[in-house]
Amino acid sequence: MLSVNIPVYNIEVGGLVQELVSQSARLKYPVEIRVYDDGSTEDIKLKNRKISNLPGVIYTELEKNLGRSAIRNKMGLESEFEYLLFIDADSALVNPDYLSSFLENADQKTVLCGGTTYKKEPPKEKSQYLRWFYGTHREAISGAERNHKKGFIITSNNFLVPKKVFEKIHFREDLKMYGHEDTLLGYDLHRQGIQIRHLENPVEHTGLEDGAVFLDKTRVALKSLHLITTKLLPGDSEFVRQVNFLNRYQSIRKIVPVFLLRWFFGLFHKVLEKHLTGRNPKLFWFDVYKLAYFATLGQKKAG
Repeated sequence: MLSVNIPVYNIEVGGLVQELVSQSARLKYPVEIRVYDDGSTEDIKLKNRKISNLPGVIYTELEKNLGRSAIRNKMGLESEFEYLLFIDADSALVNPDYLSSFLENADQKTVLCGGTTYKKEPPKEKSQYLRWFYGTHREAISGAERNHKKGFIITSNNFLVPKKVFEKIHFREDLKMYGHEDTLLGYDLHRQGIQIRHLENPVEHTGLEDGAVFLDKTRVALKSLHLITTKLLPGDSEFVRQVNFLNRYQSIRKIVPVFLLRWFFGLFHKVLEKHLTGRNPKLFWFDVYKLAYFATLGQKKAG
């Protein structure tokens, strides 16, 4: 009935897998839990190998790193059962009926997104505050609000897809860099008429990066988004219109010339990065930082 897929890269997943095993034991449906290691360090693999003895767990170590899209495709296509549930390794279950909540809502024509939550208390490590603050205010939103605002946007950390759908429409492996592989998948599903429904069934995101690392990953994700708009979906106005960041960027460009955004980033990006990794970051300035950086990508492409 259900194949749970957890791609792993340098994260210990024993606690997450134990909880999934416990929940699956209470279900009347068969469940397999696939954990594929995508080139972690030896110490992490040594810790995670213990889960291979748990019932229903299939633990596999890949010889070389495949990347975020390719490993998810491999896991999904190798899965045995009719529904595929993808969970990021840096997650914790907060719903004691997490698996059954997905299965109660599953059907063969719908992709289900469970959402993300964060601890209410800010992290003790001040360097992780930006990631927690952003996640709490921008990612931890209700299923009802996501259904209203997100459209085709899915998040790959917590979603269920029928295997028959995934066999036809899966992650594009020509998007090699980090970021927006799930945005592109959601759009491909949307164009094929697959319904995307958001549930109130979140996992807690436990992998809080330092602010500087988060900013670096943000820039890489924006490069991926730029690649999508210029190479993979060039001239696709619907994609631009429905992705909130791109829609906002197009609106800003009508008011502020692109060369001014580039100038602003070149002059003030260090100041903004210091502010954003400080004690009281403002998401307004994070948005400005992203918009200005995105403008520079067009400059690099032209050069």
